[in-house]
Amino acid sequence: MDQKENPNPTFAIPTKSSVLASESTNRSNSRKNNGSAAKAANPRRRRNEQISQQDPSEATVESSTVPQQRTTTQPQQATAFFRAKPSLRSKHHNAKKASALSSSTQNDISSVSNSSQPPANNRFTEHISHESASNSIHSEDTDTKTTKLKTSKARKSKEKQPENMSNVASTSDADVPLPTHQRHDQKPQVPPVIYEPYFSPPEVEKQIAAGTLLRGVLRVNPKNNTDAYVSLDTTPNENFLRLYPQLESFDVGSDNDIYICGEGCRNRAISGDVVAVSILNDSAADKVHKQNRSVDDKRIDRIKENRRKRLEKMATKIHESTNNNRSQISPAGSNFNGSIEPTTKPSKRIYGTVAAVLSHNNDRSFTGNLLNNPPAIATKRYPIFISSLEKPVLWFKPLDTALPFMVVPLNSVPKASQNEDSKQLCKVRMGRWGTRDPYPTATFIKYLGQRGSIGIETSLILEENGVCTEPFASDVLDCLPETPWRIPNKELKDRTDLREKCIFTIDPSSARDLDDAVSCSRLPNGNILVGVHIADVSFFVRPQTALDRQARQRATTTYMVQKAYPMLPSILCEDLCSLNPGVDRLAFSVMWEMEAKTATVLSTWFGRTIINSACKLSYDDAQNVIDGNHIASYLPCYETFKGKVKPASSKRKAQIESSIMWFYRLSKIMRKRRFGSGALSLNSVKLSFELDGSGEPIDCWPYVIKDSNRLIEEFMLLANMSVAARIEATFPDASLLRRHSPPLQNRLDEVCKQLELSGVRILNGSASDIQESLNNIKDPNTRFTVEEMLTGPMQRAVYFSTHAIGDKAGYRHFALNVPLYTHFTSPIRRYADIIVHRTLEASLAMSGNHVSTDHPLLPQYYSPFFPKTPADGSLTTSIKSAKSMLIPKPKEIAEIAHQCNLRKDAAKKAQDASSKLFLAHYLTSMASKLSTPGIISLGVVTKTNQEKFTITVPAFGIDGTIYMDRLADRRNQIVSIDSRQWGLRLWTVESATVTLIWEANSADNKPELELNSSNAVSALSDALSALVIDNHGHGTVQFGHATKSECYTQKLKIFDKVTVCMLPVNTPPDISIKLVMPSIYK
Repeated sequence: MDQKENPNPTFAIPTKSSVLASESTNRSNSRKNNGSAAKAANPRRRRNEQISQQDPSEATVESSTVPQQRTTTQPQQATAFFRAKPSLRSKHHNAKKASALSSSTQNDISSVSNSSQPPANNRFTEHISHESASNSIHSEDTDTKTTKLKTSKARKSKEKQPENMSNVASTSDADVPLPTHQRHDQKPQVPPVIYEPYFSPPEVEKQIAAGTLLRGVLRVNPKNNTDAYVSLDTTPNENFLRLYPQLESFDVGSDNDIYICGEGCRNRAISGDVVAVSILNDSAADKVHKQNRSVDDKRIDRIKENRRKRLEKMATKIHESTNNNRSQISPAGSNFNGSIEPTTKPSKRIYGTVAAVLSHNNDRSFTGNLLNNPPAIATKRYPIFISSLEKPVLWFKPLDTALPFMVVPLNSVPKASQNEDSKQLCKVRMGRWGTRDPYPTATFIKYLGQRGSIGIETSLILEENGVCTEPFASDVLDCLPETPWRIPNKELKDRTDLREKCIFTIDPSSARDLDDAVSCSRLPNGNILVGVHIADVSFFVRPQTALDRQARQRATTTYMVQKAYPMLPSILCEDLCSLNPGVDRLAFSVMWEMEAKTATVLSTWFGRTIINSACKLSYDDAQNVIDGNHIASYLPCYETFKGKVKPASSKRKAQIESSIMWFYRLSKIMRKRRFGSGALSLNSVKLSFELDGSGEPIDCWPYVIKDSNRLIEEFMLLANMSVAARIEATFPDASLLRRHSPPLQNRLDEVCKQLELSGVRILNGSASDIQESLNNIKDPNTRFTVEEMLTGPMQRAVYFSTHAIGDKAGYRHFALNVPLYTHFTSPIRRYADIIVHRTLEASLAMSGNHVSTDHPLLPQYYSPFFPKTPADGSLTTSIKSAKSMLIPKPKEIAEIAHQCNLRKDAAKKAQDASSKLFLAHYLTSMASKLSTPGIISLGVVTKTNQEKFTITVPAFGIDGTIYMDRLADRRNQIVSIDSRQWGLRLWTVESATVTLIWEANSADNKPELELNSSNAVSALSDALSALVIDNHGHGTVQFGHATKSECYTQKLKIFDKVTVCMLPVNTPPDISIKLVMPSIYK
């Protein structure tokens, strides 16, 4: 049967059979030789085997069960599962054909799987013997007449079956046999197997150790969900590299991801899942690539056909007046030949297939719309599956395009939510996804509301990104100390008392969770004693408590425009852990003796301390001091003397001002040295909003980074790097660090090549090269645009466990250009910092306040000016107890790192979406106050190609794409700021330069378009030839209806400035960027 005629095309790649190819091939050859006589005697066998296939009941590797092993020594058991009446044949005819094609495809790919892979447990590939099944069936046919009738029908059925049906074998054991007593019109067809069953957890561990499976995190391309990639989170072992030496460069932190091509290879995993993946050899990879690229080819053809129609619509009947410029410029459509992209796979890609899902990315709750009808592709590809659905269902369409459609039982949805409406949103939880199901099931959770308002949209953003908004449960609150709380006497005795030192905080003016404070004083030897003091949140969040589990689940505080959703209860965030002025607080402190002129670290001290902040300063307050002024008199300041807190004296205020100035001087030296040593900084725009009483935005402006911001940043970075070096030295295999991989080289090369065509050269060898190139760009708008373009190839920094990476070079942080880095300074809002605090506490218990290594931040010299401590800083007296209580096992640290990465990325997405939401509402409120439809602003061209160009708006940090054919088709893509109507008549792109030819008409003199479908490209060429362009870049062309229209040419390349208008889109709230004509920027 031709594959195009198959109503249920398979995407399956034999995950297990590819790993176990050698054993499967040997058994197959044996069956072919020994079972030929049985095949001739029983032509019904293959049909019965097909009917016997049932869907295995596994969801993930945690809950999957190992299928029961069957062998040829159990013929009676096989009979029970393979008996079927001849009358059932027609009911399963389509299922047989589709499943036969599926198994044939699997066998084809299995035959070319890597022969170097070792055989594994045969319970995953053991098939029931053809000969035994045949003998068992014949033993039941005692009536001669019935036997002849059945054999005759089976022979006819065999003639209709494809030849590859003989290769079909059960890929999963049936838990329930098909009933043999129902009539044809009572039994639905059984969908064929689409996906491979997952490996069991023990088998996954066994195969990873043997080197046939790898562990990593899956991410799906939201723009094309047939493409997915697996980034390794554990260094491949020696066994794996022995089998696959070509993957020697694949490691954690490299940009060499494993490519997962198609839904079958992805095998029901979704973005963020931790998966076990097996590698496909070249022959199998070619088959997979060609099979899935054929779908993309059809999509490309549709795009090109739509483009051709647009070109035809653009074609106007213009009288040719001259042949000038015909050979100098060609229309965009002339290069559009409709050729299909080659289906050969890229040579450098390594193809893989998911063998098991080890852990999910979240609770699998998603937001979207409910539809009454299945998607068109489901009706076309999976009619048997749709007809097999027993209960009435609704179809859930997720807002996240990387997710699949889901099937929701109608009876689980309230009647009020059953009506299809694209504006009505709901939340569902993804459930079971069987091997025969092209789509997973889902359970309705709740109705979210109708899109549009800030409240509903904010709820949608939070739900879509899995941000926990529920109040803390009673068992979590029970872990909190009683209030009013005082520091226990034991802590007063064991900790270093710094309450009389001049310590203060510098934070945003609106901050309420103050988790970092600083101190700075001049030493008698002329050096500077600098301290960073971080709230000791881990004292309250103890391991293996309900509070700890909840903090780990949330992992981070999410900051929306109007509200923060905290990781910890407010009594900790804003009171007991917050370093508020004038109150005693527990802290972890890092102190350095630094050389005053060079800011060189001479000695480092770590300890558990008690502090009392003297003052709460905002960045503006600190900047005021840097600018030469005094601390504002209205700011409350305190000092502690002999355990008593009193208002600060003028001497203490002078100490604070002197400390700020020393911080400022040292931070400038440190920042210059850091960037001179190869650090890289790519800034982005952060918007600030002013809200009215109802929560609507009334003003918007970009957040400005001041010297006071950079002052704090330098010392927080220094503290993070120092703590990273300390805990890695103490626990080299059990530390939670943070790494930043180099950018994706291919994408970086592409961006640099595009920039070079526009006259900007970026050296892309290292972070230092990129930063040096950026420093050579003087125009601020060009600098911002280049930074925006370079952000694309950059990878995100991630947490990791040191045991997971074999080579310490993989620990490196690319942007900071340092070998070791972690997060230590924000434990109130980041769970990763709490883990680091616990690790540091255990390190203090083992090694005391000072450790010397070859790391430059842990020098051997111990400063005599460090505070005297009454203890080693440990919470427990037993080192063994401290380690066992505070340090999770390496695998658990890896799981914590994965959870923190997922939640941090989700929080960033939620914060960006919130900012864009409020900007859209701000534009809507401004529309009634402006003479133009939206806000007019400067835009900078960042990318060009034959069909579109991309613009960024530096003032607001947003991007937009302008499609040329849409400009030509619809006048509403252009905002006119004069009395004329503007329309794009023609365009071309040559050498990264876009040439736009505009037509400007008076409002009452609009030209008519005439379609000329016979030769659209020729008509466009004629239009270009008819232009008479003068030295000022404008000209006239005579149209057929005797109306003169003035035309203008506009040439655009990267970094050119254009005038844009930002308009709000109401449902859903969004921002549209349109061109303004005539442009006021040159």
